[in-house]
Amino acid sequence: MMTKPNLPPPCDQVVCTLYEGDFHFGVAALVNSLVASGYSGLIWVGNRGGLPSWTKPLPQREDGLFQVGKVLLGFETIESGRHFGQFKPEFISSIIDRGIARRHIWYFDPDITLRCEWSFLERWVRHGVSICQEYTMGSMAPNHPLRCEWIELARNAGWGEPWRLQDRYYNSGFVGMHIEHREYLETWKAAVRLANAAGVEQDQFQKGTRAQTFYTVDQDAMNITTMYTKVPLTTIGPEGMGWISGGFTMYHTLGPLKPWRKKFLPSALNGDPPGPGDKHFLECVGGPIQPYSPGKLRRLRRAARWAALIGRFIRRT
Repeated sequence: MMTKPNLPPPCDQVVCTLYEGDFHFGVAALVNSLVASGYSGLIWVGNRGGLPSWTKPLPQREDGLFQVGKVLLGFETIESGRHFGQFKPEFISSIIDRGIARRHIWYFDPDITLRCEWSFLERWVRHGVSICQEYTMGSMAPNHPLRCEWIELARNAGWGEPWRLQDRYYNSGFVGMHIEHREYLETWKAAVRLANAAGVEQDQFQKGTRAQTFYTVDQDAMNITTMYTKVPLTTIGPEGMGWISGGFTMYHTLGPLKPWRKKFLPSALNGDPPGPGDKHFLECVGGPIQPYSPGKLRRLRRAARWAALIGRFIRRT
């Protein structure tokens, strides 16, 4: 369930994200990275809790939208008890159904920052639904036992046979699409319900271990979607999210120690120096949205530089 905010005017291109708690730091970095990329559209944010304190200095229009350079930024409160990972396809669908997105829509997790020019994403999405391959267990054969279990569940639910065979496993933190491909979202929502019917609670992000039929629920459901949807897909490997060399599109920081939570010097002394995603986050939070005071940001950047130096000598083996 979502509140009914003042809806923005329809936009040809919309970026959306979902956050709660301290992930507002990630939203600030994401928005700044989009502004730096040349994006000029609407960013629509679903959140639990009040507005971040960093919105207070931003110019606000009469319709409630914030102006950040050429970008309009809007928020709505999400009241659903469903975990945001499971809620993604519903949220994206709602933006299309309410006429907010008129042509293209992109979803980014709030721990992603964009590296490339926005024009590349506009070109990418012309070829189909845009997604990136996962790094951990990014290869999953068509006859992988977990994939076979998903097919069996779908078959028992009356879905029939998969539309396409897949040998890659994709990350659900980013998706871009033309609204004419919204069938992808309907299949994704149905796959989430398939997981719920198999015993996954609506408020769960992960269930048990990877040996379970459903583990990281949003990703497993989205990967079922890639098998059963008939819309075209256009994919990039794990370099697309900055996990291996050769990428240029975005950084996606994984794990519980997000850049805004990381103590850079102690982490470096434990063999975990700042990674490219951490460094890019610190670049991005110096943009038009400033979630840190200037003094705090200087201290964080200084700590990250020293931590990077320590990382040349201390590494986990």
